[in-house]
Amino acid sequence: MSPFSELKAIASCFYESYNRKDLEKSFNDFIAADLINHTMGGSLCREMWLDFDGAFLSACPNLVMNIKEQFVEGNKVVTHWTCAGTHTATFYGMPPSGNSIRLTGISIDTIENGKIKEHLTVADYTQFMQQFERK
Repeated sequence: MSPFSELKAIASCFYESYNRKDLEKSFNDFIAADLINHTMGGSLCREMWLDFDGAFLSACPNLVMNIKEQFVEGNKVVTHWTCAGTHTATFYGMPPSGNSIRLTGISIDTIENGKIKEHLTVADYTQFMQQFERK
């Protein structure tokens, strides 16, 4: 396996873990303990990221993550992804709405020693959170 294929496999396995609903194992396997996360203005540490995404999976248990495209440049993997599910449980105080929830993003992950060391996702989180509101 080429170094580029290995990097792509690490990122792919991480993102596909959302479909297996095994985020805690995946974070242990693929996310560095000293992760630098630039998402949401750098306000999410590793634990907060796991908590937020775990709450999202709990609120939308039928969530499906799809990788649309991936590119490797040096030790960085760029992943264009979408995820979608149905809001059937409380999410940060918002009661189940039955709404379809969808988020599309582009993530750039820097991989060092087989783990994601640096992470940045660009997505419309305001629009994402609005989808949880009852209509």
